[in-house]
Parts: sequence; C-alpha cells; structure tokens
Amino acid sequence: MEDARTAAASVSPLPAVGEAVRLHELHRSLSRLGWRLALLSLSLLLLAVAGGYAAQAMNLLPPGSALWLALCSAAMLLLFGLLCLLLRLTIGREVLAALCAAEAGLRHADAESRRRACLVELTARLQQAQSPAELARQLLSGLAHSLSIQQGLCCYWDEASQSLQAAARYGADGANEAQVLVRQPELAPLLLEVARSRRAITLTQPGARYLRISSGLGDAEPAELLIHPIEHRGRLFGLLELASLQPLGGAAGLLIQEIVPVFAMCLDILQRAERSETLLEQTRMAEAMRQTAPQAGGGAA
Repeated sequence: MEDARTAAASVSPLPAVGEAVRLHELHRSLSRLGWRLALLSLSLLLLAVAGGYAAQAMNLLPPGSALWLALCSAAMLLLFGLLCLLLRLTIGREVLAALCAAEAGLRHADAESRRRACLVELTARLQQAQSPAELARQLLSGLAHSLSIQQGLCCYWDEASQSLQAAARYGADGANEAQVLVRQPELAPLLLEVARSRRAITLTQPGARYLRISSGLGDAEPAELLIHPIEHRGRLFGLLELASLQPLGGAAGLLIQEIVPVFAMCLDILQRAERSETLLEQTRMAEAMRQTAPQAGGGAA
C-alpha cells in the first residue's frame, strides 16, 4: 500500500498548472500589447494629420502637399497597424494552441492524480477485509464511491463445478446475492460467457432484458454495462459486473484494470487462509476423535 501511495504522489499536476498560468499571462500580455499598438497607431495618425495642417497653415509646405502628406502618413500607419494585427493574430493563435494543450495536460494530470488516489483508497479497503465475502463488498462499495456506478455484482469462480457463485452485490434487486442472478435470468449466461472467454465486454444501452437499475424513485435502463473478469497470473478468480446510468469512460476502465490484480491477490490470500483454517479444524477434530476412541474402548472393557 505504501508503494501505491508513493506512485500516486509522484503524479503531480503542479508543472501543468504552472505552464497553464504562464500561458494565460502571456496571452493577456499579448492582448494588452495589441491594444497599445492600436492606440499608438491612432495617436501617430492624428499627430501626422495635425502636423500637416499646421505646416500648411504656416505656409511651410507647398500648396496641396499637406493633403498628400497626410494621406501617405495614414497609409503608412494603416500598413503598420495591419502588420501589428497580423503578428498579434499569428502569435496569439500559437499561444492559444499551446494553452489548449496545457489545459488538456492539466485535466489529464488531475484525472490521473484522482485515479491514483482512488487506487490507493481501494487498496487500503481491500487489505482490511477479513473474508472473501467482505472483500467483494469492499470492492463494490469502493468502486461505487469512486465511480458513477448505480449497480454492481461480484461473483467468484468455482473451478471444480465450472460455475459462478454470487459473492456480493451493490444496488441490485434481490433479497441476497444469489437471487440477483435468478431475477435477471439473461445476465447469468452472459457472465458465464465472459468467464469462459476471460475477455471484458462493455454493452452500451444493453436494454432491460439484461437488467434494470432500481432505486426508491423507480427503475431505469442502464446506459452502460461492464463485465470484467477477475484474473491474475493465468488464474480466474471471478467476475465483476457494473452498471451505470452514464458512460463510465476510459479512466474507470483503467482503474478497474489496476485494481483487479490487487483484488485477486487479496482474495487468494483469504482463500488460502480459509483452506488452512478448514484443514486445521479437520485435524483438530480427527485428533479429538483419536483421543476419545481409546477412552471409549477402555470404558466398555
């Protein structure tokens, strides 16, 4: 868990924030520079016109030359203004493109940081589970807290019978986990197909024939249904079924891909502990039976 926290802390959006702030400041500076150049051009134009008329009034210029001088000055200032405007538009376009790229990087870094934080929180919750059933509940509640999930189901894979056993549910309709599959008969074959192929599938607008998301206000068809196998190192541990009223997005899929191996390792540890406890209990019972057998034989004699 400490390594996950370190990895989450290493993804920091501060460089992207600084870059975006600098680009915003540069864009504002260019806007101020453009307005100043426009005011300077207007001031020079007015100054040239006033100087030409003043020189004509003082008979310092030949008759009619002041008008030509004013027109030439206006043309030069207009050309200068157009060049400044073109330069500002060209630089501004590049700055805006860089600003958009920096903001996209900032959003990506923020999403990555939140995803890392969710991964650390989920890992901590899974490590606190004391049984496989509690582990499944922690996974569903943690994913529902981090993602926009309205319904979820976690099933464990039984290698001996090649079947799925419902371990925990979130927001699903049914008195217990086992009844969820009974009330959604078309969902069970789909889960079994994903378990056998070990390939995650995402159904957009799956329709009510698979499931409906129910709440106290009514029920509705899910916008997206995600079924993801839980496997690690070539071994299938179970399935994760998540339904949402809005698309989950790529960040949710990446979070699920990262938390599945952690969940599989925790489940493997708990299952091994349960098997060891069962074997230990069987050994104790056998030892107790061996101890009581001679005493029973001695009493009969």
